[in-house]
Amino acid sequence: MLIADKRDYRKGYEKHYQSYKRLKGENADINSRRLLLIYSVECGLKYKLLDKWSEENPRKILENTNDKRIKILKSHNLEKILKELGQQGNFKFIQLKTVHKDVVDTENYHQFYRYCIKTKDKQLDKEEKIEDSLNDIACWIKEGMRRQ
Repeated sequence: MLIADKRDYRKGYEKHYQSYKRLKGENADINSRRLLLIYSVECGLKYKLLDKWSEENPRKILENTNDKRIKILKSHNLEKILKELGQQGNFKFIQLKTVHKDVVDTENYHQFYRYCIKTKDKQLDKEEKIEDSLNDIACWIKEGMRRQ
């Protein structure tokens, strides 16, 4: 696992979100833009975790196997991260079903879009709601960063 510090997470959030907004404005590359949004949000949330924990670099968290924060920091589960940040229930997430009958939740949204997997019964409205929720989180992250 590579180590990303607080500054890296912030830069990842900003760069990916900027690219997402450009693609959204062009109404282009739906899977790619949503993947960028998911990674932007994950970076931003991990930035906020480190900020909450008063850590600039997560190395000592990751090297201490007894530290319960490891599971949260290594997670792709956006709901788990939001819960740690005291935001549980403030953002709505929808589960999708793939054509392969797998359930897609916040922990594997990134895989769903990275691999361009199709949903069962073309759940486009649900995918749009997921994108809206992720964008709401990105805006919440951005607002918190402005105050710092």
